[in-house]
Amino acid sequence: MKTDLLTQLLGFFYSIAHYIGLGIVKVVQYILPSMKELGVLVDPIGFLAVLSLFVVLVSAARKIGLIVLAAGWALILVRIILLGFGVR
Repeated sequence: MKTDLLTQLLGFFYSIAHYIGLGIVKVVQYILPSMKELGVLVDPIGFLAVLSLFVVLVSAARKIGLIVLAAGWALILVRIILLGFGVR
Protein backbone atom coordinates (compact mmCIF):
# COMPACT_ATOMS: atom_id res chain seq x y z
CA MET A 1 0.00 0.00 0.00
CA LYS A 2 1.58 3.22 -1.18
CA THR A 3 0.74 6.52 0.50
CA ASP A 4 0.56 9.71 -1.50
CA LEU A 5 2.70 12.78 -0.93
CA LEU A 6 -0.04 14.80 0.78
CA THR A 7 -0.63 12.06 3.36
CA GLN A 8 3.08 11.89 4.08
CA LEU A 9 3.36 15.68 4.44
CA LEU A 10 0.37 15.84 6.76
CA GLY A 11 1.78 12.96 8.82
CA PHE A 12 5.11 14.76 9.05
CA PHE A 13 3.37 18.00 10.07
CA TYR A 14 1.38 16.10 12.72
CA SER A 15 4.52 14.44 14.09
CA ILE A 16 6.34 17.75 14.43
CA ALA A 17 3.32 19.38 16.09
CA HIS A 18 2.87 16.43 18.44
CA TYR A 19 6.49 16.41 19.61
CA ILE A 20 6.55 20.19 20.05
CA GLY A 21 3.33 19.92 22.07
CA LEU A 22 4.86 17.17 24.20
CA GLY A 23 7.88 19.34 24.87
CA ILE A 24 5.79 22.36 25.84
CA VAL A 25 3.57 20.26 28.11
CA LYS A 26 6.63 18.73 29.81
CA VAL A 27 8.08 22.19 30.44
CA VAL A 28 4.77 23.44 31.86
CA GLN A 29 4.45 20.34 34.07
CA TYR A 30 8.02 20.82 35.27
CA ILE A 31 7.28 24.43 36.22
CA LEU A 32 3.79 23.67 37.59
CA PRO A 33 3.83 20.07 38.88
CA SER A 34 0.17 20.26 39.95
CA MET A 35 -0.93 20.44 36.28
CA LYS A 36 -1.44 16.72 35.60
CA GLU A 37 -4.25 16.84 33.02
CA LEU A 38 -2.36 18.62 30.24
CA GLY A 39 -1.95 15.42 28.22
CA VAL A 40 -5.19 16.07 26.35
CA LEU A 41 -3.80 19.41 25.14
CA VAL A 42 -0.58 18.08 23.59
CA ASP A 43 -1.81 18.15 19.99
CA PRO A 44 -3.66 21.51 20.13
CA ILE A 45 -0.67 23.15 21.83
CA GLY A 46 1.68 21.64 19.25
CA PHE A 47 -0.40 22.77 16.28
CA LEU A 48 -0.73 26.28 17.69
CA ALA A 49 3.03 26.41 18.28
CA VAL A 50 3.78 25.30 14.71
CA LEU A 51 1.29 27.78 13.26
CA SER A 52 2.72 30.55 15.44
CA LEU A 53 6.22 29.79 14.19
CA PHE A 54 4.94 29.83 10.61
CA VAL A 55 3.28 33.23 11.10
CA VAL A 56 6.42 34.68 12.70
CA LEU A 57 8.61 33.39 9.87
CA VAL A 58 6.25 34.66 7.17
CA SER A 59 6.00 38.10 8.75
CA ALA A 60 9.79 38.28 9.12
CA ALA A 61 10.22 37.25 5.48
CA ARG A 62 7.69 39.87 4.45
CA LYS A 63 9.58 42.59 6.33
CA ILE A 64 12.88 41.51 4.81
CA GLY A 65 11.27 41.47 1.36
CA LEU A 66 9.96 45.00 1.83
CA ILE A 67 13.40 46.21 2.95
CA VAL A 68 15.06 44.63 -0.10
CA LEU A 69 12.38 46.10 -2.37
CA ALA A 70 12.80 49.60 -0.89
CA ALA A 71 16.59 49.37 -1.17
CA GLY A 72 16.30 48.30 -4.80
CA TRP A 73 14.06 51.25 -5.68
CA ALA A 74 16.37 53.62 -3.80
CA LEU A 75 19.38 52.35 -5.75
CA ILE A 76 17.50 52.70 -9.05
CA LEU A 77 16.56 56.28 -8.09
CA VAL A 78 20.20 57.08 -7.23
CA ARG A 79 21.31 55.64 -10.58
CA ILE A 80 18.75 57.75 -12.46
CA ILE A 81 19.92 60.88 -10.63
CA LEU A 82 23.57 60.09 -11.36
CA LEU A 83 22.74 59.57 -15.04
CA GLY A 84 20.92 62.90 -15.00
CA PHE A 85 24.11 64.62 -13.82
CA GLY A 86 26.18 62.84 -16.46
CA VAL A 87 28.01 60.50 -14.11
CA ARG A 88 28.67 57.18 -15.81
